[in-house]
Amino acid sequence: MCSLSLASTIVAQQVAPEKRPNIVMIVADDMNWDTPGCLGGAGPDITPNIDRLASEGIRFEHAYVNIAVCTPSRSVMLTGLYSHNNGAEGFQRINPGTPTLPAILSEEGYLCGTIGKPLRQQDVFHWSVNYRWQGTGDENRWGRDPEVYRRFAKSFFQMAKVAQQPFFLMASSHDPHRPYGGGKSNAPHFERTKSSRTYKPSEVKVPGFLPDIPDVRKEMAGYCTSARRLDDMVGVILSELAKTKNTDDTVVVFLSDHGMSVPFAKTNCYVESTRTPLIIRWPKQTQKNQVDREHMISTVDLLPTLLEAVDLPLPEKLDGRSFFSLLNGEKQSGRDAIFAQFHHIHGRNPYPMRSIITKDYAYIFNAWSNGKRTYRAEPMAGLTYRAMKRAGEKTPSLAKRVHHLEYRTVEEFYNLRKDPFCLENLLANKQQGATSKSSKQALEMLRQKLRTWMVKYNDFALDAFDHRDSLEALEQFMQDYTQRSGKEVEAMKPYEEAKRYGF
Repeated sequence: MCSLSLASTIVAQQVAPEKRPNIVMIVADDMNWDTPGCLGGAGPDITPNIDRLASEGIRFEHAYVNIAVCTPSRSVMLTGLYSHNNGAEGFQRINPGTPTLPAILSEEGYLCGTIGKPLRQQDVFHWSVNYRWQGTGDENRWGRDPEVYRRFAKSFFQMAKVAQQPFFLMASSHDPHRPYGGGKSNAPHFERTKSSRTYKPSEVKVPGFLPDIPDVRKEMAGYCTSARRLDDMVGVILSELAKTKNTDDTVVVFLSDHGMSVPFAKTNCYVESTRTPLIIRWPKQTQKNQVDREHMISTVDLLPTLLEAVDLPLPEKLDGRSFFSLLNGEKQSGRDAIFAQFHHIHGRNPYPMRSIITKDYAYIFNAWSNGKRTYRAEPMAGLTYRAMKRAGEKTPSLAKRVHHLEYRTVEEFYNLRKDPFCLENLLANKQQGATSKSSKQALEMLRQKLRTWMVKYNDFALDAFDHRDSLEALEQFMQDYTQRSGKEVEAMKPYEEAKRYGF
């Protein structure tokens, strides 16, 4: 009996963690894909640490997020499910019971930590340790001091060493999210420090989808200053990782959650909304200074890719597809398009959109557009939108651009070979149509591929898409969806109160 008792006790003991590669994921907030110097550069010497990371690994020039707003975008990254399938269509929790990357890794013996922009939801993420800000929740006051990230990373890496566990660290900066630049403040619990470089309006590069006017340059200068502070944060994380002597055994992933907070980028479905500066360094797997210009990948693919990298099985329910073989320089078929969506922020005034983007064309379906309903979102709170609005009073072409931002059309179609910044909607009116036979063929091909995607992934907007020529059908869809999304957000309030956490 003693022997049996001892045997059952041994079986009950926790198995020691298996040695596996570590993962560090660094996520920028509101950074455009071409801001880093290695992808074009929004200003001189703007991202020396990110550029160095790219030179030591592989960068993907056609990588995209699947939804251009922070909480839903990060939820896609950590579930491998599109937002309508993981529950976080806007600022909402992930559906209970959904497998997440940190929960899966934690179950397999990983120490999982997160610092910065919060995705707390401990019931689905199962973080081993997370950084808890001491203030009252105003994120404009925190997540902008590289030294805070250094202290947490150093402590976290030491904890993993003592525990002899592989680790997963997700470091999410609040930079370069507005408010830009800035340093210390007398406000309590303030964690914002001065950037290592302050940019002047004359130094910056205005993106091609925005007008080059003084206030746009002014806002871009602040944006670049914050982007440089993000790079400072990347530098301290990589420095602390190097001190652990684990660099060769660690997969480092850098990307942004979506495009910058200006018109036609964040909270939309354009190329500049969803394209992300994805860089992966893994000395044991990737050769230095590699560039993938061929394959189109999206962040719904991150979870399966990272699980394959650490040799763990994939969850049964998964929308993404691993691109692990691309890290070895191999090729994959079926990577010629990405799909993006947008729903709402807090359930109110939703703007449901869907898009399919290839290297040559972009097609966008705006279920909300009826010629009367106006688009309003956070990117219109900055200097850029107001400057465009004022300049449009004297410049008809800019007035037309602003009008399109505010009202759209049900369908948009762009030839990216001729118009990479989506400036000319080839479906501006029903009579115009696509201008050439090849464009018409491309348009129909994209419509069909988008519909196939909507069917495959059970997109609730499928019926609206099928009736996109019916104003009555679209209005009924908008009424139903506005009612549903509002109820879902209201239903979250008891959870937020119980968890002392507001989305």
